[in-house]
Amino acid sequence: MAEEAPPLPWKADVQAARRGDPSAFESLVRSVQRPVYGLALRLLQREAEAAEVAQEALLRAYQNLHRYDDSRPFDLWVLAITRNLCLDLLRRRTKVKTEELEPMKEVLPSGDASQEDRAIATEERQSLEEAMSTLSAEDREVLALYYVQKRTTKEIAQVMGCAPGTIMARLFRAREKLRKKMTPPAAPEEAAR
Repeated sequence: MAEEAPPLPWKADVQAARRGDPSAFESLVRSVQRPVYGLALRLLQREAEAAEVAQEALLRAYQNLHRYDDSRPFDLWVLAITRNLCLDLLRRRTKVKTEELEPMKEVLPSGDASQEDRAIATEERQSLEEAMSTLSAEDREVLALYYVQKRTTKEIAQVMGCAPGTIMARLFRAREKLRKKMTPPAAPEEAAR
């Protein structure tokens, strides 16, 4: 006897939103707005553009709700829309400036960390952000989806429209590139040893 699959959590809201229930679509938006904005910010690296793209992605999801396939996760569908909008915007940019790093706004939450610990953590975070900014949009995207949004390789493959094996290879290459950029050059006294 085959077990019946559990109902998909977004299905009722999607059906209600298709019937014109605004609160159902609001519920869907609340469930995806953070990951949508997070992906856009990682790809575009500009808060204003990320906010615009996130808003446009949610608008397009609403306008195309009739095209949504209920058998796929709703959040992955909206992330794919977001990704495509980001890639379009990146293609339109005439010049990518890697030196346009937004200064760090947050350090560590105030706690028992010493000033030196906070300074080191800030420096490490800034170094990571600088290294990330030099990676391609594709590398930043796969790293953000995997590490920041905690998506599986299968879910990332659905968002990016490729095979899970391809995602695993892209993750490996992106991590290697990041590791090389994060590894400090040997100090002169260490190199002489």
